[in-house]
Amino acid sequence: MKPAVLLLSFSLPLVAIGCSVPKYQATQAAYRQAVVRGELKEALASYEAQAREAEKNAQTSLFPQQYWLAGAAAYRRAADAAREAGQLQKAITYGEKTLEMAEKSKDPGNLFSAIHTLVLAYRQVRNFDRARELLERGVAVVKKLPANTDPRAIWESILYMHLGNDLVRRREYEKAIDLLSLSVYLQQNHMTTVRRNPVWLNENRTELILRLTNLANAYRRAGRLEESAAQYQLAFDYIKEWGLKYPWEGRLYGDIGEVHFEQKNFPQALENFQKVLSIGESRQISGDIRRATGRIGDILRRTGKPVEAVPYYQKAIQQIESTRSLLESEEYRQSFFEGELRPYTNMMTALLSAGKQEEAFNYSERARSRGFLDVLGSKVQLSRAKSGLLEEERELQERIASIKARLSDETEGETERSVLRKQLAEAERAYSAFLARVRKQDKEQVSLMSVEPLTLKEVQEFLDPQTTLVEYFVSERDAFVWVVEKDKLQFVTVELPREKLASLVKDLRESIFTLGEKDKFNEASAFLYKQLLEPLLPHITGKELIIVPHDVLHYLPFHALVGSDGRYLIEKYPVYYLSSASLLQFVKEKRKAGGEKVLAFGNPDLGDPEKNLEYAELEAKEVKAAYPESTVYIRKEATEEKSKTLSANRDILHFATHAQLNEDDPLSSAVLLAKEGKEDGRLEVREIFRMDLKAKLVVLSGCETGLGKLSTGDELVGLTRAFIYAGTPSVVASLWNVDDSSTAHLMASFYRNLKTMSKVEALRQAQLELIRGEGRRSDMLARRGVGGIGKLGETQKSDSRSQDPISVSTSHPYFWAPFILVGDGK
Repeated sequence: MKPAVLLLSFSLPLVAIGCSVPKYQATQAAYRQAVVRGELKEALASYEAQAREAEKNAQTSLFPQQYWLAGAAAYRRAADAAREAGQLQKAITYGEKTLEMAEKSKDPGNLFSAIHTLVLAYRQVRNFDRARELLERGVAVVKKLPANTDPRAIWESILYMHLGNDLVRRREYEKAIDLLSLSVYLQQNHMTTVRRNPVWLNENRTELILRLTNLANAYRRAGRLEESAAQYQLAFDYIKEWGLKYPWEGRLYGDIGEVHFEQKNFPQALENFQKVLSIGESRQISGDIRRATGRIGDILRRTGKPVEAVPYYQKAIQQIESTRSLLESEEYRQSFFEGELRPYTNMMTALLSAGKQEEAFNYSERARSRGFLDVLGSKVQLSRAKSGLLEEERELQERIASIKARLSDETEGETERSVLRKQLAEAERAYSAFLARVRKQDKEQVSLMSVEPLTLKEVQEFLDPQTTLVEYFVSERDAFVWVVEKDKLQFVTVELPREKLASLVKDLRESIFTLGEKDKFNEASAFLYKQLLEPLLPHITGKELIIVPHDVLHYLPFHALVGSDGRYLIEKYPVYYLSSASLLQFVKEKRKAGGEKVLAFGNPDLGDPEKNLEYAELEAKEVKAAYPESTVYIRKEATEEKSKTLSANRDILHFATHAQLNEDDPLSSAVLLAKEGKEDGRLEVREIFRMDLKAKLVVLSGCETGLGKLSTGDELVGLTRAFIYAGTPSVVASLWNVDDSSTAHLMASFYRNLKTMSKVEALRQAQLELIRGEGRRSDMLARRGVGGIGKLGETQKSDSRSQDPISVSTSHPYFWAPFILVGDGK
């Protein structure tokens, strides 16, 4: 992918570092030639070697600043080269090294250039918080310069552009327009000072075009379409006057196409996006192809041609996945995907409009599969892969990226392009062959490297008779729902925008914690039941339900929703969950019989009295009472080290401890255990993926998920999916921080039931016991106050004038509803 803003960064060394024009031209020429020849790896290695040599010299020199400057410049060129080829993770890695050396150089220009390079990279992967943090540092650098100086004016212009774009992202359009207008003004003034130098003048012309298009975009997002079109047209006039071409033609045709699209002038919009597509395909510019095909699909769908839209959405999705495969960090892959989800959703909408419900289901699974890969990143690909497998994959991907970089270069002739297209096809075939070879060795491993979802017919083959699978997909306007059974499919649209749905789920979860306001919970629960479940009931004939949530629905306890008859869903059906229907193939093949060797950890010593779970020890001992072959470790003995060394040959793993789920970095979510040796006490998701388990069940009885902003559930999915990949078919987890005494009671019942019942039925019956108030043990239920709760079944009144407790029965969903079974219910 060749970003449209790339040329801006090339001009910065001229202004910021003050290098001579000939030397600058030579450096950029060498860089361009390396990328054009497809020698990206060699170019990056050369730049890195230069930077390391500079760093070595700086550490021994009496005058180190010049070496820090040289090292920062080398890493900056490496960052630019990586970004040019779409390798955004490498661009960030090298950009951070640029910043590190620039800080040591103590040169304001060098520091500002480093900040700018990183801002561009982080914005491309949609890590806007880090970009904003860097911009604030840039503001501090500029403030130290004398007013009314040439460098300060151009740097301010750059900062105003970035800050304005950030305001656009946050929908503060009028403020954004003010800043972006000022950025244009400062750039126009600066151009008057460089008219005598043709190289500098051309560089600043491209920067002015960039400023104008950003301003036009802000006008467009603000709904001021006429003013937006005027700015785009001004940029186009300058391009023609100055003879500028790549990358501005494609970008501006697309921008003007967006204006026509929002004006519902679809013929003109289509004409512009077809031009974008033609330019993108001729130069293999991934971003242009993705944008054009996605919008052409939208136009065809909006004009009543959903079938014709489908191949364009397919092409957009192909480009999205191709670019994203080069992102190594799970955080960046996920954020990139979140920004590119629209073609998947629109593809489903088009297919459903065409009556193709089965194909729409297949794309729902594809989006889940793709999204989960973005959470994982390359760190997990190393888990069970054979030595050298990941490196082989990277080499194949880099080969594809380098050919695309050469195709995007406007200096290549048509003969060379024809050869390159053949080379690209060969490289892509080699990558497909590589995946096919790995698939034969380990199909689940390939599912962590490439999109490998099941089709609807394959899902139906894996479904047990008398089981109904309900799969949700949340879009901005509606929720799509498929009711799947062994021999039939039914589709239902729930008219509930995502924003409202998220608010309803949040209200329900908050009402669960307000123990004295059961009516509030019942009201929220009944409404969600009516919206999300009631329309499906005529189509459900199975005796068990598998719920496949999506987005905010991962944190909704479907089994605790109340029907019009006043009964919870769990009172009608055994309910278990999957993050994707495609997981059926893996959980069923891992299904294991019998086995009573349990490894249990209870109330580990975390070095913090506030995290003490006194009833977790009793819970672990209750497990041993049900399964005498159990091995139980508590307090200082309940260590991460033991969880890794002793778990391989156990039938059940039980963790009566806290687990922290991290929305921002799902792979750092962890089960908390005691420290021992080199282990820090955090059994993280990335470590769980590397484990080799034989257990038929893993129980996590104390997750901490909080009640703040509801996430898309990737952190919960990552934790449960890690244990499934490691070898277990079933995981019991919790959707919120739980009451440890009622949990002890529930788990004691669960393990007793497990001897004679399926996993899902054993959990269901244990929950029904609490709902009905049956079989309660006084030694488990008389407890200390935790989380605002007094003795179990009591909570303080919200009225501060009274301290008398309000009696709350264990039938309240707070005590039993957090527990869900993920994976295989048998």
